Amino acid sequence: MPLALASLIAACVAMPTSATPSSPGPLSGGTLTVAQASDIVSLDPWTASDPATLAVVRQIYEPLVDLEPGGFRIIPKLAERWLVSLDGRVWTFQLRQGVHFHDGTALDAAAVAFNFERAQGFARFDLGSLIASIATPDSRTVVFTLRAAYAPFLASLATPSFGIVSPTCLRQGPAWGTPATRCAAGTGPFRFESWVAGDRITLARNESYWGRDAAGRALPYLDAITFRAIRDEATRVAELRGAGVQLALDIGPASTAAVRADPNLAIRGRPSYDVSFLGFGTAKPFDVPEVRRAIALAVDRAAIIQTAYAGDARAATQLLPPGVLGYDDTITEFAKYDTAAAKKALADAGYPNGFATELYYSPAATSALPDPRRIADAIAADLVKIGITVDVRTEAAATLGARSRSGDVPLWLGDRIAERADADEFLSAVSSNAVVQELVRRARAENDTSKRSELYKQVTKLVQQDVARVPLFHAAPPLALVLKVNGLVPQPITRESFATVSLGR
Repeated sequence: MPLALASLIAACVAMPTSATPSSPGPLSGGTLTVAQASDIVSLDPWTASDPATLAVVRQIYEPLVDLEPGGFRIIPKLAERWLVSLDGRVWTFQLRQGVHFHDGTALDAAAVAFNFERAQGFARFDLGSLIASIATPDSRTVVFTLRAAYAPFLASLATPSFGIVSPTCLRQGPAWGTPATRCAAGTGPFRFESWVAGDRITLARNESYWGRDAAGRALPYLDAITFRAIRDEATRVAELRGAGVQLALDIGPASTAAVRADPNLAIRGRPSYDVSFLGFGTAKPFDVPEVRRAIALAVDRAAIIQTAYAGDARAATQLLPPGVLGYDDTITEFAKYDTAAAKKALADAGYPNGFATELYYSPAATSALPDPRRIADAIAADLVKIGITVDVRTEAAATLGARSRSGDVPLWLGDRIAERADADEFLSAVSSNAVVQELVRRARAENDTSKRSELYKQVTKLVQQDVARVPLFHAAPPLALVLKVNGLVPQPITRESFATVSLGR
């Protein structure tokens, strides 16, 4: 079958560093201590979905492809290059040579195939319905044949959940991923050392790691990383200020002001990889586009960014975050904040005196909605100004999700936090419009990136025209760190790699 070149060879992944060939480079050694809001769930990347687990397995295991540091472009990792057939169904990956798992097992095509064959029964990935066959024509080549063309396949592979595990571990059965094991063998810059459940997990430098920095120096720089589970946010910040930890994850807007005020600490924002939005039910009055448009015009996004996000967010012009393939730079505003125009749109829709409704939200804070109650209340206050009286109600995320999908909720506050760097994550289920659904279907099967991008831009314009949803904010989740932490590149979606991190004096 004819093949189209999708990626060129990369002899090694050059990871960013401030050093130049003439400089002494980053200091080697030391232990980085990282505070997270929870303990990890498992050492098995294929079952990992929570942020704490993903942050840890990201250091131990590596996928076939990765995201560029700080961005959304897909780059080689364990696969040096890949090809995709013209019909979009056959993906061929050439593996990097000379790579070994932490247990000494050589990385080869059979190991990769074993990982994917094991996971085909996992409901989370639905690989069984996606992949028709996996072939290994030689020790360096893995060929996936899909049941149908599926362009997001590559973005799926570029996540920590697709990290390749040594077959030696996998053959031990499910127990290998528990605290009692010492068999969590990947190919990453750090290897598993110990895990005290509920307290901490320690990783040590992989002395045989294949990666090099831009100057050719061996990675990683650190001797070890310790992840501590500290559930209380104030305690995480206190540990940071007291030098008990050097990096604190899961920091909300309430803590960023205190961190910024400390001359020994700094905040680094991740690139936005999420969107929050208002969704609508199917019953009156939300079946009328002008009603939805009035609501879009009534929300004062700039004010909410300051009160609920401490400034660490941007107003969303569309459902796609900036940088994702298909983001439309020509759209600079979804709806301008204009109370008078909102009142007029409401009157034009046949509701000159407004109406009463309910706004639902889930109480669980997320990186996209760090204070959902405050955000919901602020939106309700904005809508009152145009005559819409809002009863703010809360509902568990699972229940609210089911009700919103059925159109049973009149008005709801939602968010989408991507697991993959692909527009399909954000646009696959935003509208019942037949044209939108057909465009999304075509984009999902289109491997030409320029054509995919244009299809998604058409979807974005139709969503804006129909006001199918109202994009609100793209958050920039903060990382808090001590100033001696160098080389950390905040990463969207896949969590940060600490391979290039060093500790200054």
